[in-house]
Amino acid sequence: MKLVKNVFLMLLLANSVALAQSADFPDGSKTITPEALSAALSGKTFSVKPASGPDWRWQFKDSGYHFINVGSFSDSGKWSTKDSTLCSEGKKITYSCNEVQMLGTDIYLKRTSGEIVKLVVQ
Repeated sequence: MKLVKNVFLMLLLANSVALAQSADFPDGSKTITPEALSAALSGKTFSVKPASGPDWRWQFKDSGYHFINVGSFSDSGKWSTKDSTLCSEGKKITYSCNEVQMLGTDIYLKRTSGEIVKLVVQ
């Protein structure tokens, strides 16, 4: 019975952490135009530290191609912006668009899971 209680508490804690990670964008952050988002990403490489799992290295070429490394996984493909979203399609990762907001020069992306991650220029 004690084992069941401990497992239940661990699941409850994991759920609480997941809910805390799916918070809203930081206070004061704003949506941006596709042009401003493109300018903020083009020609730059970013690191991303998600709440769980390996860090990402994400490079955005001026040519509209991106390269991403997550642990031992890597992919490449096209990227674009529309509204205040970053859209990408890789050879392995299917097409998706994620909402992006900025706070000053800081770039925040909302993952499909709801987690907000910060893209940090390398």
